[in-house]
Amino acid sequence: MALNHLKRKIRPIDPVATRSPNELVTALSGCSFQGRSLSFALDVWETMCRDKECVRVISLAGAMVPAGMGLVVIRLMEAGLLDAIVCTGATVSHDLCNLVDQEEQAHFIGHEHEDDEVLRAEEINRIYDTYLPETAFRNAEQAVAALLPTFSYDSEADGILTLTTARFMEQLGAGLKGTGILTVAARRGVRIFVPAISDSELGLNVLAANTKGVLGDGRRVVFDTLGDVDAFSQMIAKGPRHAGLVTVGGGVPRNWAQQVYPYLNMKAATQEDVADGYHYGVRITTDRPEFGGLSGCTISESKSWGKYENEAVEASVVCDATIAFPLLTSALFERLSVD
Repeated sequence: MALNHLKRKIRPIDPVATRSPNELVTALSGCSFQGRSLSFALDVWETMCRDKECVRVISLAGAMVPAGMGLVVIRLMEAGLLDAIVCTGATVSHDLCNLVDQEEQAHFIGHEHEDDEVLRAEEINRIYDTYLPETAFRNAEQAVAALLPTFSYDSEADGILTLTTARFMEQLGAGLKGTGILTVAARRGVRIFVPAISDSELGLNVLAANTKGVLGDGRRVVFDTLGDVDAFSQMIAKGPRHAGLVTVGGGVPRNWAQQVYPYLNMKAATQEDVADGYHYGVRITTDRPEFGGLSGCTISESKSWGKYENEAVEASVVCDATIAFPLLTSALFERLSVD
């Protein structure tokens, strides 16, 4: 018996009839390729946000703040749609640069074909087509050095002051003024985890402070990144019935956020304690699965590791995050009537 494959006809998008982000993305559901994937991703994200029994997590790879995406994350927190952020050190490093800048924006429009030797001579760092003067990093380093002595630490022994990155980010955000990811997260109680903090200017800021003896008497700060894993796992395990993950890019933030379920199952004492995985998944990526890297692996592949439920509600869109992320968020806010 032949299958009936001819059930729904393509509905060409009408640019005259689509006057808002939600209208545009919704209309793409009748089209093809990544347009339809974008529309389905919006449906999944909306369902996740309307689920009152869901812990909502976002993972951010790359340099989203220099790309102008920081305010998108801030608005999601202000709308109460995020419980935790797992990100690169670059995300908070650049956010810190903005916060200590007089105008709260330390980055400049640049050009990808600039002479990088000239930029180096002028102490300007280039992130593709964005510029950041070295003075911004120096100001950020000074801000960190000034705040470190005011922090509370989880433990101290033999001059080593230990704390998780989540506790560090909370106190850093609380000690700063202005509107940034760090400050809004601190005010809203959104936890920020930075598993690869040593791979960032912010990590180097802390290391420099240690070397310069900012805390005095040979005391130095050491990050308890394994403590972060346990703190995040408790957040997921003790939270509502469901958990959802919006993944922007891949890298360490993506896998670190996903590995929480294999870890919970390592700790499971009985079969009843076994965790099923994320219930919702939205993934924005430009990476490919064929090369075997975590950044490109599909959510389906992640199910084999127990990172997602077998029946997880999930969607992936292959697109530059600076296009898909703000467009999806604007459409989401429209659907949820977020002002």
